[in-house]
Amino acid sequence: MAILDITAPGNYREQALSDQVLNQAHKLHLDRILVPLDGSDESERALPYAAMITRRLQGEINLFHCLQPMHPVQAGRPGQVPYPDAQHDRGSHLATSYLEEVKARLKPAGLRSRWNVATGSAAPLIAYRAATGRIGLTVMASHNTPRVVRGIQSNVTANLWRLSAGPLFLVNRAHIKVNGSPPLTPETIFVPFNESETARAALPIATTLAMALESRLVLLLNAPANEERNADNTVEKVLPQNIAAREVAEELTESGCHTEIEHISGGVIGVARRQLQERGSWVIAGSHMRSGLVRILKGSEGDNFLRKCRGPLIVVPKPSISTSREKRLRKYMASSDGIASVY
Repeated sequence: MAILDITAPGNYREQALSDQVLNQAHKLHLDRILVPLDGSDESERALPYAAMITRRLQGEINLFHCLQPMHPVQAGRPGQVPYPDAQHDRGSHLATSYLEEVKARLKPAGLRSRWNVATGSAAPLIAYRAATGRIGLTVMASHNTPRVVRGIQSNVTANLWRLSAGPLFLVNRAHIKVNGSPPLTPETIFVPFNESETARAALPIATTLAMALESRLVLLLNAPANEERNADNTVEKVLPQNIAAREVAEELTESGCHTEIEHISGGVIGVARRQLQERGSWVIAGSHMRSGLVRILKGSEGDNFLRKCRGPLIVVPKPSISTSREKRLRKYMASSDGIASVY
C-alpha cells in the first residue's frame, strides 16, 4: 500500500494559536475530525488535510470504517439475537488491524487519533457518527460522478450529500499525489457570498479556519454591480450584497480575521477559476444540500461547486437543514434497519 505524506506542509505556521481561536474551534467542534476510510489509497488522500487542521487546532482525528452488512446466522425462534457469521468476524479483525496501522502512522507526526468500526450502509453510518460524535468536519476523498451515472448508481459521497447534518470537507482525490508532498496550508479561503442565510452559514467555519491557518478570507460576490460616484469622483458599487458583504468584512476584520471582498463573474465557474488562480486555496460554501426530485427541479449550487471546483471544498448546510437532518438520522438509527454494531 502506498503511504501518503502526513507530515507538516512546507508552509506550516509554527506560531501558537490564541485561546480565542481555540475556544471558537472547540465550540464548532472543529477539533474533532471524522475521516471515513475504506482501506484504499484513494480514501487515505483525505488524511493530510485532516492532519493539517488537527495539528493546528490541537484536536483529534476519528478514523471510521464501515463493514458491509452480512446475512446473520438466525438460530432458534424469532426475536432471538442474531450473531455475525465467520466472514463478518474476519472483516472486523482486518478492519481493526488496518485502522490500528493508520493510527500508528499518525502518532509519529504528533497527531492524536481514535478509530471505530461499524456494520451497515456506509453513508447513514458516517452521517450518524458525525451527528452524534460532536464532529465538526467530515473529511473525505471524493471524485466527480456524472449526473447520469449518479442517477443509476450513487456513490458514498452522493448518498452522504442527502444525509449529512454537518459540514463535509471534500477532497478531489485525482489531485492528491500518493507519496507526494503534503498539501500546502491555504493562503486564501474563498467564500461565495450573498445576503442569504445559506451563504452566511459558511462564515463561522470559514472564519475559524482562516484564523487558525492564518489564511486571508475572501468573500466572492457574483453579480454585475450598480455604480455611483462619490464626492471625490471615485466609483462605488452599491448592490445590496455589496453592502452586506462590506458590513460582514468589517465585522470579521475587527474580530481578528483579515477579510477582503472580490467581485467575480460566471457564477460557480467563476469561483472555480478563482480557486485555480490561488494555489492550495480552499472554497467554503453554504448549501441547501438538496437531493432527490427537489435537486432535479431546483438544482443545487453546492453540487455545482462539487463538480466544478478542483481544489478542496467545504460544504456547510444551513442551520435549519442541519437540525432537520439530525432528527431524521436519530429516528432512522433507532429503527431496526439502522446501525447493526459499532466497535
